[in-house]
Amino acid sequence: MPSDNRSYNNRGTGEKTGGLEVLKKSVVALLLISITPTLHSKDLSIATVDMNRIFNEYTEFQEAKRELDRFVLEWERQRDSLKQYVDSLKNLLEIEKPGLTEKGRQKRELEIQRAQEAYSNFVKSIWGDNGLFYKKSSELLEPYYGKIQETIKNVANANGIDLVLNKDSRVVLYVSNSQDITEKVLQELNKTYAQQTPAEKKRYRIAIFPLMEAEPGAQKLQLGSRLQKSIYQGITGNVLFDIIPNDQVNKEISRSNLTNDKLFPETCQQIALSLNADYFVCGTVETSGENVQFVYQLYRTATGERLQEITGSAANPRESLDVESLQKARLLSQQFKP
Repeated sequence: MPSDNRSYNNRGTGEKTGGLEVLKKSVVALLLISITPTLHSKDLSIATVDMNRIFNEYTEFQEAKRELDRFVLEWERQRDSLKQYVDSLKNLLEIEKPGLTEKGRQKRELEIQRAQEAYSNFVKSIWGDNGLFYKKSSELLEPYYGKIQETIKNVANANGIDLVLNKDSRVVLYVSNSQDITEKVLQELNKTYAQQTPAEKKRYRIAIFPLMEAEPGAQKLQLGSRLQKSIYQGITGNVLFDIIPNDQVNKEISRSNLTNDKLFPETCQQIALSLNADYFVCGTVETSGENVQFVYQLYRTATGERLQEITGSAANPRESLDVESLQKARLLSQQFKP
């Protein structure tokens, strides 16, 4: 698990994003504003807090950080896949170039240009200004920055402290342990998590099935298995789920002599029961021309009750399907309630 000081590197362009650092620095800066409305008093009570330790040991913040890491890993996978596609087209052109007509060469070059544009647009949409990385960082982490700020303020006020400095700052040259409130702040931040009942911390076993391929186009492209992987990746960050590995689910499907065009909810329920899954996800996928439509459905295994249904579509199966299917899987995960 990388520390919170990690800079997410856009390896395709060499650029680094500073979204996390901007948000973190704002917390430290606001401490002076919120805790000390008046600093002209001669007798100030000063304490320090180790912000690096706060970020690394605040349990709920680290869980949110792990979810962000999973998003980043998926974005990096998609980026690398697009880059590999560009490289494969370039290599193909070099191999075929001696035998290509001028028209054939132009066609190949146009394919490369479009693939490069798709790659560049994807990178920009994730790591560019106000891209998905910054938005997702703000969505997942900013609420905890606010809670950290408020907790430091409350601890300071409760202990008669007028000014709190970041211990990690170069401005602080020395401070005794008696003037450090980091431990008190962490105790307050982690109190709610520590007080959760075992039921609240319970993890539910969930089985993810390939989507039922409703027509030949989906079967030819093996979209059911592809979307099974997207669902797995999309719900991995949910701390409530203990996900049964896809390989284990697929072995049970094979053992039942089933194919991806026969995965009806009732059939999936029987397999989920044999896997001791509390919940399972199945659904359908089909193509219409270049378009792909899919449906995710979440069921309670014991009763067969359908709890959620989320639909999605993508303009083509090559470029936009992975992004759309992952986003819908995240939505399914976010809406889950035991």
